[in-house]
Amino acid sequence: MVSLFNPLGLVVPTTRTIVRISAQVATWAERQALGALRARLDVAAPARPPLAIAPGGEGTAAEPLRAKMDRLLDRALEQSTSTGRQELFGKIIDQLVPDEARIIGALSDGSVSPMLHVYARTISGGGGDPILENASLVGKMANVSLPQMTPVYVGHLLSLGLLETGPEDNQLKDEYQILGADSAVLRALKKGKRGPMEAKVEKYTIRLSVLGRDLWAAATAGELG
Repeated sequence: MVSLFNPLGLVVPTTRTIVRISAQVATWAERQALGALRARLDVAAPARPPLAIAPGGEGTAAEPLRAKMDRLLDRALEQSTSTGRQELFGKIIDQLVPDEARIIGALSDGSVSPMLHVYARTISGGGGDPILENASLVGKMANVSLPQMTPVYVGHLLSLGLLETGPEDNQLKDEYQILGADSAVLRALKKGKRGPMEAKVEKYTIRLSVLGRDLWAAATAGELG
């Protein structure tokens, strides 16, 4: 209908119609993207799946990687944000050991812990190869069962994106001194010396990352089933 606000008489869509159309466009775009990915897989896929040779000498067709990828792509169309979070967090938790869970719990209140790396001193006076990485008091703070494995735990949690590093915190001066007196750190400092030059030490802090906080919140709230 022609009016002062619509002189051409065009049909103006309602907000509900716009939302519905936007959702349809988003779904179409997602299907187009997955279709393009499948097309690229078709080009790259071998003509026949490889055969796995059984102990008896008979070849049996192993499940192709393409089939696994297709299942993931099909699930991606049906997966909601909530189920996606649950699956992601579940996979991450499956990679943790109990001591690492203790570390996450110890840092879940937003606290930080000192961390340092020790490097061998070179002839030029700079830092060379790392002798000790990810030394931290967080293992003792979390009362882990294997405190000597703390550098390994911290490195693993960093690789999973559950921890993040920050710069040295001058307010943790006493904690850095305690960490510097740790037996593993003392051995690394001794090994990294070169004549009168002390080993190079880099100081940092560690805390839970956003992913780590989200995982802890989901796990403690029972979202992971």
